[in-house]
Amino acid sequence: MARILVADDDVDYLTAFSEGMEVLGHDVVCASSSEDVNRILSETKFDAIFLDVVMPGGGAISLVHSVRQHDSEVPVIVITGRPELINSPLFRDGMRQAQAKLQKTATLQELDSLVRRLTE
Repeated sequence: MARILVADDDVDYLTAFSEGMEVLGHDVVCASSSEDVNRILSETKFDAIFLDVVMPGGGAISLVHSVRQHDSEVPVIVITGRPELINSPLFRDGMRQAQAKLQKTATLQELDSLVRRLTE
């Protein structure tokens, strides 16, 4: 299974996501700020990284570049729970360094399937 970093400032979502993925056999590390992400990336290598679009201190927009400085190959998945962002040019066309972009309404099975596909 995959070693996954999940960065999100929504504690409830972060808990549900990490617990669900762990039940499916993945090893999940959580971060709730951009500072946490940068610290964790300097210490650990991951098979996949999920980044929330909006977080205090910077979300996926700035973090995807930081991730690439640490690991140019790791799959990055951008997530958002903000419906107003889903159809925005930023989410739809931007963040080209991300391998996937998802709404937080994605099911656990969809998340697991995506991780398995991107880490094969």
